[in-house]
Amino acid sequence: MRIKIITVGLIGLSASLVLAGCSSSAESEVTPTITPAPTPTVEVLVAELAQDACDDYFALDLVRSQINGDTSELTKKQKKALLGEFQSDVDLMVVSIDSAVIGGELPPKALSNAERIQNNVNKANPKLGIDGIKAKSLKRINLSSERIERYCVTAGNDLPIDNINARSL
Repeated sequence: MRIKIITVGLIGLSASLVLAGCSSSAESEVTPTITPAPTPTVEVLVAELAQDACDDYFALDLVRSQINGDTSELTKKQKKALLGEFQSDVDLMVVSIDSAVIGGELPPKALSNAERIQNNVNKANPKLGIDGIKAKSLKRINLSSERIERYCVTAGNDLPIDNINARSL
């Protein structure tokens, strides 16, 4: 019985609020509704996310090209520093690609490949520097990098000339 009284009271209260909201004045009939037009800045922002992610990948690719090249002349300290730079570039790239995937400019597989690179780089022995990256991990890093590069090219971000030159050294 008590529930019915509460229910009837709530219905009466909501009905009175609805009626109070209705007005017969001329002002309420003339008030136009304005719908803002979509702004093109949203599209530019999304394109910037993909551009930033690809730029971070291209920076990582330069370091990867150096690692894939001849590193026999580097000292142990330089190899450790190069591994540290590689790890920080990978971390930055993963965050950027994640943002671009959320923004819809890059496919989710780009993030999967970026995380795969991150996992393989983090497996490296930091005491050995870049020599601590096992051949199997380096192969996986290179395969995932090639995939990310294809996603960037598909999104309209071509490989910079510096990266092409670094690969030919």
